[in-house]
Amino acid sequence: MSLQAVRPYISSKMSALGYVEHTDPFNDENIPSSILDNGFHQSFVSILGVDKTQASQGMEVSVEVKAFFKGFRNPEDALTQSIIKAEEIIAEISAFKNYANNADPIMSVMLDSLGFEPYSVESNDNIVQVTFNFRFIVHICVE
Repeated sequence: MSLQAVRPYISSKMSALGYVEHTDPFNDENIPSSILDNGFHQSFVSILGVDKTQASQGMEVSVEVKAFFKGFRNPEDALTQSIIKAEEIIAEISAFKNYANNADPIMSVMLDSLGFEPYSVESNDNIVQVTFNFRFIVHICVE
């Protein structure tokens, strides 16, 4: 296993919560309207080498996950619901039990930052975009 474990890990945890992935690996501007409620997009932000032994290379992988929530009544309800759902996502992705025994080579998952903003200022759909920045520590075999 290698860095390839990170994307499927996020996909599986988000799918378990009922989210649909926008699979374009680089462009989050072309998300279909059909998944603007409970849809998500993920992308690698950076990968840094953090330690190395003769047997493994440790890397710090920054991953940006954007989730989209449609608020049908008003912006305040949309924000409140997106905060509740964001907490569920953080718990699911960063829970030690979810990666400790089943997601080799992932050693650690931490939330670095979280932001809430409107998906589009021109739209009146009250769609909230929540941006998570997770930091994964991954070790791969180099022998």
